[in-house]
Amino acid sequence: MVTVKSRREEYAETTRAAIVEAAVERFSADGFSRTSMDAIAETARVTKGAVYHHFRDKAELFEAVFVLMEERLLAKVTAGVAGMTDPWALMAKGIDVFLEECGDADFRRIALEEAPAALGWARWKETEEKYFLGLVTGAVAGLADAGLIAIPPGDLTARMLLAAMSEAGVAVATSADPDEERRRVGALVLRLLEGLR
Repeated sequence: MVTVKSRREEYAETTRAAIVEAAVERFSADGFSRTSMDAIAETARVTKGAVYHHFRDKAELFEAVFVLMEERLLAKVTAGVAGMTDPWALMAKGIDVFLEECGDADFRRIALEEAPAALGWARWKETEEKYFLGLVTGAVAGLADAGLIAIPPGDLTARMLLAAMSEAGVAVATSADPDEERRRVGALVLRLLEGLR
């Protein structure tokens, strides 16, 4: 059965998306603490009441922005490795796409700099894992299944790799030469994995 959205539902979705995009712009430019709901409403060209209709408070709106950043990154990584069958090449490409995104100004400011403080470390980590732990676990399992690495049972290897990638992402984001740093830290992450051969 096909469900057709009403014009009102479509308008509400469009308005919510415009608010989130405006919030990306404001949080990226001004940071979480210095961004006001008034500024977001003005950037989105909606009333402040419309912002509060969709989001209880600034923290909830920031979380929606962070989730959008994670969804975009996941889509880019997934597209970047689409059709690849060699597990090692797939891992290398996935790491490179991730690190390239860390050099993006909006992603850097929102996901790497602001999110841990704005959401709290536990919520930030939970969201990161929701979007990427399964992906990393699958890639690590692909390497193990192909006999390329030996790992202990469970997802500890994937969790440690995800933490290493997070640190590598911060290194890229804060580098004066993000492209060079991306190559350097990408190679380092792969060397860590090679230690499991």
